[in-house]
Amino acid sequence: MTWELSDLLRVIATTIVIGIHASHHWWFGVKDVTTITPEIFIDTIINQVGRFTVPLFVILSGFALAKSEDNRPFNLKIFIQRRLWRIVPPYFLFTLLNIVGRSQFLTADWLERGKQFWQAISTGMGDYHLYFLGIIFQCYIVYPLLRRFNFSLQRLIGLVLITFALVSLRWGSAIFGWLPNMTNFLPNGDHVIYWLSYFQIGIWLAKDHGWTSLFVTNWRSHSWGYLFAIVATIELSEFYWTAILKNSAEAVGHYTRPTVLFLTFSFLLWSISWQNPKIKRESQNFLPPLTFGVWQAIQPQIKTFSKASFTTYLVHVWVLRAIAPLEIVGGILFVPLAASLSWLAGLILWQILQRKALK
Repeated sequence: MTWELSDLLRVIATTIVIGIHASHHWWFGVKDVTTITPEIFIDTIINQVGRFTVPLFVILSGFALAKSEDNRPFNLKIFIQRRLWRIVPPYFLFTLLNIVGRSQFLTADWLERGKQFWQAISTGMGDYHLYFLGIIFQCYIVYPLLRRFNFSLQRLIGLVLITFALVSLRWGSAIFGWLPNMTNFLPNGDHVIYWLSYFQIGIWLAKDHGWTSLFVTNWRSHSWGYLFAIVATIELSEFYWTAILKNSAEAVGHYTRPTVLFLTFSFLLWSISWQNPKIKRESQNFLPPLTFGVWQAIQPQIKTFSKASFTTYLVHVWVLRAIAPLEIVGGILFVPLAASLSWLAGLILWQILQRKALK
């Protein structure tokens, strides 16, 4: 994987995550598990097939940390300073911004407010999108250890099998009640135990000496695309089936499912296949030659959007709240509108922060 491809994937993932949150009122099973319309069907595809995006974010985070070591050696002190400054201030800020508007916070005394703030901080429930910062922060903590594990095919296969067994056990226990005595000890889906494998794979993508790219060349890009489409169909069908079975969408539409694991890997391999091995220069090797001119033209914009993606992710929930009255246009129109306005707000805020940082 190259920096250019990771930038593009970060933009794609951010856009789809916004779509997932924007589609929440229209996806199948939120109101009932008997009604399906074109609007519900389309928003359910966005909401469920897009579930590969959060694991992809974790993969990209691991890749970025490991790849950055190509330019500067790892320094534990600098690493801690950089990662703390990136995660902790926005985590505290956006947690505080959300809870200060709650009636129970406004009516409480200062001691109770402190307890509420600490509870939100410690659980990651200060706002519904902040759980991801908690996951990434925990991954950062163990990165100095994980970076020492060198890539090998045996380790990759073992890691995938362990992850598959873990998510299958959690999924099976929730849906079918498998092994209730054992699964009582399994944490919820936000726990880092389910995400470390994605993070480690991201690290290995930066250190596999091109093995993944060589593996992907065994198939043509459109074949990997077909595989992703097949896996996406299976994942979506599994969601419909389990939502009807459990009479609930929220209980079954989460990220820690075996189908989401395969969905993530199939998309990742498909995206790596966009790289063209016939073009030698790394900065030119992930689009077909006929479209390379277009890629060169938009590459600076993709880079800018990638840099602004974290800010956009942080502010998009506030954009969704601000434009909530526009939900009357329906889910098909509201989702792209929400994505566009969220990116606009994120880019503007990112540019303001960049200017202040340069002063």
